[in-house]
Order: sequence, then C-alpha cells, then structure tokens
Amino acid sequence: MAKLFFICTIFVIIFFQTTKAQDSIPLLKGKVTISITKGTIDCDFTLSSMPRIEDYVIRINSGMNILYFKNLDANNLIYFDKSFSDTLSSGESNAYYFGNNKGNGKFLPHAIQFRYMGMYPVVKDTLKEYGVEDWKGNIAFNGYSVRTDGRQSAWYPVLYDIKRDLVYEKVKCDIEVNCADCNTIYISGNPPVKSSTAHFKNDVPTQLTMYSGKYKVANVAGTYFLNPDINDKQLKEFGGMTNAFKAFYESKIGISYKDAITYIQTTPTSKYNAWMFVSYPSIVNIGYGKYGLISFFDKKTGDWFKPYMAHELGHYYFGTVKIFNAELGDMMSEGFAEYLSLQVTRELINDSIYKKKITEKIKALKDFSAVAMGKVRSKSDYRNRELYVYYYAPLIFTAIEKEIGLPKMWQWIKAIIETKTAFTNYDFLEKTLASAVQDDTKMGLIKSKYLNSDKAVENATAIIQQQ
Repeated sequence: MAKLFFICTIFVIIFFQTTKAQDSIPLLKGKVTISITKGTIDCDFTLSSMPRIEDYVIRINSGMNILYFKNLDANNLIYFDKSFSDTLSSGESNAYYFGNNKGNGKFLPHAIQFRYMGMYPVVKDTLKEYGVEDWKGNIAFNGYSVRTDGRQSAWYPVLYDIKRDLVYEKVKCDIEVNCADCNTIYISGNPPVKSSTAHFKNDVPTQLTMYSGKYKVANVAGTYFLNPDINDKQLKEFGGMTNAFKAFYESKIGISYKDAITYIQTTPTSKYNAWMFVSYPSIVNIGYGKYGLISFFDKKTGDWFKPYMAHELGHYYFGTVKIFNAELGDMMSEGFAEYLSLQVTRELINDSIYKKKITEKIKALKDFSAVAMGKVRSKSDYRNRELYVYYYAPLIFTAIEKEIGLPKMWQWIKAIIETKTAFTNYDFLEKTLASAVQDDTKMGLIKSKYLNSDKAVENATAIIQQQ
C-alpha cells in the first residue's frame, strides 16, 4: 500500500446513470501541458462535485507519476492507498483511494487536487519504430499527434463506484490545454481549436477523448473530420452515409442524436493493428493506408467498413444514452450495437452482405461452447469475449427477431435503452423483452430455446436458416 501524494484537477461523474436520478455531476478543472515530440503529459487537475460514495476507487493511467493528492476541503496533502483488486486497473490504470481516520473504511473528499506527469514512447510513422501492439486504452504518441480515450486510458482521474459497478468517466470540464508543438487541439464535447493553446468548457457530461497534434481539420455540414485521409468529394459522401445511418436509427428507436459526430483518423503505434472505437461524440479510426477512412471507398474493404461504422454509431444508444454494467453489461453493449449494425446492413447497405455476415457468425460459433445468457454469473463465463459479444449475442438476438418480428424487436431495444435499473443483468434483459413481447407462451419458448439453453446456437441457426 503506497503512501504517496497526488494532485490533478478533475471532476469525474456520470452522464447517464443506469439507475435512479443521477447524483451530482463531477467537474474537471485545471490545466494539462503536452509535448507530442517528447511524449509527455503534465496534469494539474481538480475533481469536485463528486457523488457521495463509500466504496470507490479513482483510476489514473499507470504511466502517470504521482506528485501528490490534496484535500481541498482541508487544504492539506493526503495519503492514498492503491487497490490491487480493481480488475480494470490491471495494466492500464492504477486504482487509488483514501482511508478514513478509523482505519476501517474509505474517505472521499468533496474536492481533490491531483498533480501528476507521464512520459510515453513516441512511436514515429516509419518502418523502423513500432510497438508490438496498440489498443483503445493506450496513450498513443505517433510523432505528429497524441490520442487517448477517457474511460479506459484514464488520462484524467476516473471515479468508480464499486458497489453499483458504475464508472464516472463522463464529466463536466473547464480545462486549459497547452501543446507548444501542436497546431490543433481537440477534446470531445467541444469543436477542435486551431492553436497550440485552448480552453475547453463544457457543462454537458462527456467522456474526454483527446486528439492533439499537427493535422488538418474539415467541417462537413457540422460533422468534423480530424486528420482525414480523403478528399472533399469523399468527405461529403462519408458525411451523407453518417447522416443516413443516424436517421435510420432515430426512426426505429425514436431517440435522436444530440451532438454532431467528430471523426478522427490516426495511425497506430504498432505495425499491424487497425481498429475503430467510439467515445461519443468522437469516433476514432486507427489504421494505415487501406485501413484508414479511405477504406470506405475501396470496393474490397467498403463492405467491411460500412457495417463497422454502423456498429460504432449504434454505440450512441448502447454505451452513451444507456450505460451498462453487471455480468451481462458488456454483452448487451456490444451485442446490441452489432445487431443494430446488421439492421443497417440489411436495409441500407446490401442484403447479400447482411446474409454473408450472418453466415460468418454461424461458422465462427461452430466449435464454440457458449454459456447461455441466463446462466452467466460473471464475465469469465463468456469464455471467449470476442466470440460471445460480437458473434453469439447478435446471432441470438437475430433468432429472437425471427420469433417475435421486427416491430417488437425495436420495442425491446427501446425498452432496454429507456428502462431505469440498478444493474443491466439477466433479469433486466428478460423483463424488458417480456414488456415488448406481451405473450407468456412466446416468452417461455424464447427462454427455453435461446436464453437458457445450452443448444442456443443450434436453435438460433435452425430458425435463421429456415427463413
């Protein structure tokens, strides 16, 4: 248990609470100084207006060296301890907390100042310097920019409520960013600023994705493109695709997108990785050459890229409007985003591509022994996360669609998004489905064939292939 001091200005709280009315919304205030050539981040933050939580940790990227914590209520430096049982903190972040005076619990000040600094490898865009891998939670310097999400990388302090399994990565912010070797600075929730210094203030709780460096910016009908690798004509077409996908979701779910999308195109710090992630309103595409935004226009890769984009846009509903937790939360967030992508693929892209994707999922699950959703007791029961959340779950949802019809399927999706609950567990999944189905006999069939059956894949395959 380290006894160190820590300071950095940040407020971390939740935007959409999965449960009751949200508690107070934390505010992140302060200053961060960055060098994209040196790979350094120097933070002086304050976190305040936090909810009153008894059992908590505060996550900070493990590459950050702590100077001190200060309790601003008493205006004194305070000791902190580390939690080694916080599963999300293994590797990417460290989990900190403050012990109370009795030595038998935790104490959370109303306002905390954090002071820390990190230095990271600068992996330049050459054929000689590459890391072995890159990932979403990486604070990635590639020689001309720095990329970092908020929740996973925890470049700012992220409060976590252990009992309710709620992460408060969405914060209000009032921060100053200085980057002498940048020409553009972007933090989600605000437009990009063409300068080496910027002041960002936002009263709407947002996960703070940051992308700063030397790159160009395009604005197409209110949608920003940061560091785009496509021309003006392609930008217009890409923006049109985005609007079409959004309009489809809005028409089916009845919930509108509240903010403009910002696309970020950047390169990985590894040689072979390429992927995309969403931290609404930012959608970040990481990849070289044909794996950039340009892949949308390639005949070979476009069929892959468009459904992938539809998946990321679906995370506005499953991950932003609705926050998921508990043992099935990850499955619901990713599984339903993938199911939404399948609907866009069938209706707006190409029915043959839709059928091909369904066939690929069935084939991938051929030798996978899946634990039925109703029998999952922890995330370890997924056995293979990628197969479970991206293949198994959307296949089961597709089978349920065949049983109840698309109109009721959309009702179920809306019920999931709008129904308040403390935990998005199996009980929640089943109750929201029952509210849409309104048929006890049909619900019994769905539960026995898909939600509680060890042969759910076979049952799902059978009904999908017969139609």
